[in-house]
Parts: sequence; C-alpha cells; structure tokens
Amino acid sequence: ATVAFTICVGICTMLSLASPTACGFTAPLAPRSAVRSASPSMLAVTDLVGASTEVSNKVWDPLKLSENMDESNLKLVRAAELKHCRVAMLATVGWLWTATGTHFEGMLSTSSGVSFADVAAAGPLLGAAKVPAAGIWQMIAAIGALEVYWENKYPAAECGGDFGVPRVTQDPAKFKEIQLAELKNGRLAMIGIISFACAEAIPGSVPFYPF
Repeated sequence: ATVAFTICVGICTMLSLASPTACGFTAPLAPRSAVRSASPSMLAVTDLVGASTEVSNKVWDPLKLSENMDESNLKLVRAAELKHCRVAMLATVGWLWTATGTHFEGMLSTSSGVSFADVAAAGPLLGAAKVPAAGIWQMIAAIGALEVYWENKYPAAECGGDFGVPRVTQDPAKFKEIQLAELKNGRLAMIGIISFACAEAIPGSVPFYPF
C-alpha cells in the first residue's frame, strides 16, 4: 500500500503534466501588490507569492514567458506549480514510509498473490512493478475523476484555486507568509523526490543517500 501510495501521487503528477488545466487542490493567490501599466486591473507575475523569493527578489524568467501571459495563464501556471508541490510533498512522505520497510499486513492483490510485504521488500521503485495492472488503472481512473470534478467546479483559470475554504488567518501578511511556506516546502519536496528516485536508480548519484 505504501508503494501504491507513491505510485498514486506519481500518477497525479503525470496527469497534471499532461493537462495543466486540470488544477485541483490549489491555493488562492496573494493580493495584488503590483500592476501592469497597460491594464491596472490585470494580475502581474510580480504579484504571485514566491515569484522572486529564491532569486534576490527578482523574477527569474530568462525566456520571458510571463510577458506573453495574461491573468488566466498566470493563474494556471501557479496552480500547476502548487499541484506539483503538493504531489511532491505527498510522494516524499510515501517514499520515506516505504523505505523504512513499514507496510500493511495482508494481501495487496489476492488474485495476483501479491502481499503488502512483497511490495515493501522490493523497495520504492522496484515495488511499483509488483502492483498489478488492474490496481494501476484503478488509481488512474480515481485520480482522473477527481481532476475532472475539481476543474469543472473550480476552473483554475478563473478561481485561481480559491475553493472558498475559510482561511486559517484573516491577517493578509500572515496569510502571505503561509502561502510562501507552502511553496518553499513544495519546491524542496520536488527536488527531494526526484533525488530519491535518482539515488535508487543510480547508486551513488546522490550524496548521503541512503541516510
């Protein structure tokens, strides 16, 4: 189940890559702090929380892609980043859970004769190959249904990920801090999960792994 969980979040990542408009589970954007001269009411890339935090408070956009984006495009890009951040954070937890050898008791698939112990013993990467094809398709169908549901109910290009959930704080400065913390943790998790995968596939490629 632990490997299946990692596979599940991995599939969610692939779906979001294939369809950036399927942007469920996104957070609201920060209040506008900068405007474009051409349209005062239009969201600018500098308005996005965390857009320049890691690069000396300058927007890092060497290809100048943001210059050709309108407000809906910027919301889609932010929604896609948030989704990848959240999937990566879940995947990192799932990977570490599996790497410790922790697993559920019993059978993962009675028809295929695969137990949870068999999957856990193989490790996070090789264990994925032990999950029956029917199980993979079940996860794809479930995640796909959720993607379609959330995008139809809260279009990312319009809502920017605001699902109307009450905020944990009414202080705009504190809320911005929370948004930034989520982005920072998510960005680190994206680096972390790909590092885990590389270290497992190419031994010695990542320092200090396994810990």
